Amino acid sequence: MRLNKDLNQKFKLTSLALCVLLTACGGGGSSSEETTSEPTTPTTPTTPEPTTPTAPTQGDIIGPHSTGSTSEPVLVYYDLDAKAVVELATEEEAAANTVWDIAFKRTNIYLNQNSDNTITAYAMGNNSDFFDANGDPIAASFIAANADTELDDYLAVKTSDIPTDETLFIADVTANIIAGFYDYNSTTHVVSAADTKYFITDSDGAFTKFRATSITTAGRGIGQITLQTAYQGSSDVAFAPEQALVIDAALTCSGDVTAVYVDFDSNQEVTEADAWDISLPCAEDKTGASFEIKLADDATALQDFENSYDAIDPASAEFLGFKSSSYSENTFKSFTHNWYQYALNGGHLLWSQFDIYLIKTPTATHKLQITSYYDESVTSGNYSFRADEVTELVGEAANE
Repeated sequence: MRLNKDLNQKFKLTSLALCVLLTACGGGGSSSEETTSEPTTPTTPTTPEPTTPTAPTQGDIIGPHSTGSTSEPVLVYYDLDAKAVVELATEEEAAANTVWDIAFKRTNIYLNQNSDNTITAYAMGNNSDFFDANGDPIAASFIAANADTELDDYLAVKTSDIPTDETLFIADVTANIIAGFYDYNSTTHVVSAADTKYFITDSDGAFTKFRATSITTAGRGIGQITLQTAYQGSSDVAFAPEQALVIDAALTCSGDVTAVYVDFDSNQEVTEADAWDISLPCAEDKTGASFEIKLADDATALQDFENSYDAIDPASAEFLGFKSSSYSENTFKSFTHNWYQYALNGGHLLWSQFDIYLIKTPTATHKLQITSYYDESVTSGNYSFRADEVTELVGEAANE
């Protein structure tokens, strides 16, 4: 073992000497000039420069953001300045919040109405040619439009396109969907039933169409009211013939009772502990009911003042404008044309008009364009949109 170690050591020394010789001779070349190798300065490790994230550019599509299903809708609140979703647990929390500007819930688009962040909107009507002279949608125009074909119109909007007339910008307003069921004569002070104004409720999987046909006052309230109701159960294809429902509010509103409750399934008065669809709050003096009809929390309704519906298709119900008892009158549905059209090819799909909306906040004006209501799996309620602050620059210049 010792012998092997000595041999190995001699071999290493011989190899080292040979290496030095070759270096002195120019690596074995023909030149005899002696060269001296400069020592190599070790490279100091450097920290890579941080990568700056690519800034969003005008016209980038945001989303999709899910607003839940028809049976379990959810609100998505969005801050236009920060370009971010604002997480809020309840609608009460949202009402007190001043950060979000615009919210989405199924086909509805809401504007924040907090006194410290009141948002208004204006429809530019850039695609008014999607409608014919009668105001009816041109199906081919809607179906052919997409995010790419409508991008140039969006990028072209600049500060000088903002109307100087502030009254053109509209805010959401709060209203009661079951309003207008009675008429009041300010000269005679007589209240009468508005028997040509129909309402349709969606509650507990059934639809009920009703109208008030008779009202008897008692003190400052409704002593007795007669409703004509037409019921469409979950297995029915149309409303049944009307039947009368007489509500004696003067008799019910006494003692600790605070409201009269009505169940449309059984077409009768019930108690608060029962399943009910509408209620009439008792008047302050308990002489009868106040001139107000409210929906149950899980019910919605629409106004059918033209008596247009003989039936409701459950698959189409969410697109017909059913609203909760106290609701925000959507600015987006009060414009000349709604932001979408439904069932243009006979199916149940929605098509965006790709209109451009100017959204005015207390500090800036933003432009908004809805590009889709579906995700890649064609699941409804998934909003994609463009939203940018309006500047005087156009197109690519706005992104520099």
